[in-house]
Amino acid sequence: MADPNTNSNGFLYFLVGAMLVGIVGFGVYYFTQDNSAKADLEISVGEDGIKVDGN
Repeated sequence: MADPNTNSNGFLYFLVGAMLVGIVGFGVYYFTQDNSAKADLEISVGEDGIKVDGN
């Protein structure tokens, strides 16, 4: 006869695995998105001095 906890352990592993896949997917999305479009302030340092450009 099968142990009744076997099915619940399998479901628990499934939930943990699904959560890990979701967390890794969100991390990849978050760290690979283009953040340059959100920049409201640009600071440049060159031979002419410091230039600050606020969009």
